[in-house]
Amino acid sequence: MKKILTLTIALLVFGKVFAQDDALFTQFYANRLHFNPASTGASDLFSASLTYRSQWALDRTLSSRERPTYMMFNAAQFFADARSGVGLTVFNARQNVQNDLRIKASYAYHLQVDAEAWLAMGISVGLLTRGIRDGTMVDGGLINRTHHMSDLGLGVEFYTPEITVGLSSRYVPLIIGDRVERYHVHFYFYGSYRWAIDREWMIIPSVMLRNSSIVTTFDAAVRVSYLNMFQVGTAVRRDAVALLFGISWEGFSLGYSFDIHTGHIRGTRPSHEVVLSYRTQLLRNTGDTQLQRMGSRRTF
Repeated sequence: MKKILTLTIALLVFGKVFAQDDALFTQFYANRLHFNPASTGASDLFSASLTYRSQWALDRTLSSRERPTYMMFNAAQFFADARSGVGLTVFNARQNVQNDLRIKASYAYHLQVDAEAWLAMGISVGLLTRGIRDGTMVDGGLINRTHHMSDLGLGVEFYTPEITVGLSSRYVPLIIGDRVERYHVHFYFYGSYRWAIDREWMIIPSVMLRNSSIVTTFDAAVRVSYLNMFQVGTAVRRDAVALLFGISWEGFSLGYSFDIHTGHIRGTRPSHEVVLSYRTQLLRNTGDTQLQRMGSRRTF
């Protein structure tokens, strides 16, 4: 056992590391399943969402292929009898010669620690496929290279009807065979508070800290919600400020962010991000009814 542990540590230290930074979503509060498997089953309803982000959308000096675009599909179902959630994430990122496709499955167990307090523990396992065209011309075409890498995620999330706090990591290396190819491990810490002013108005501040060996970023957002139907707000991080808009109706929710970049890379050229989600009851849960009531209110 000691030899195995020593070998594992050595492989982690000396294994090949790909330089990789994760996609930065302005509406991070709507995509917790993307970075924390513990949020799987965040509602006792079946939930699904589609996210589309176009970076530097109005930069006419770049072609449509050169502008980074991100698309993601999330789906999750909570099972009250087992106090567990299962989920699926499909993520695609395109930028110039690079094309990433990630598919992962998530699981979380929800443990009640107080009358209205819960601790969720989650794990996700997925596969990342990265395609790169290296620019070498052969018979009029570009040579393609493809890399595959496993993606292990771990996380915990504590929540009450008002508070959500989570900690997670992604790209935890899995050792398969005698080859170790991994990205930099990413860590996430986030929290939010739902402050009900009265029965109609609510203020929801949210923060997130992302860290890898490449970069550390801090995001903050504040949304004002009216009747749980309409939302407006703003978000900031070190290289951008954003306006946030949202509307919910009959199980559907639509969120939009308009980002103005303040960094030196792209000046003030904006980015657009759209999140469309839907929730509905597919299963009739027969477990703890208190858990189901909490589940219907769990949200970031």
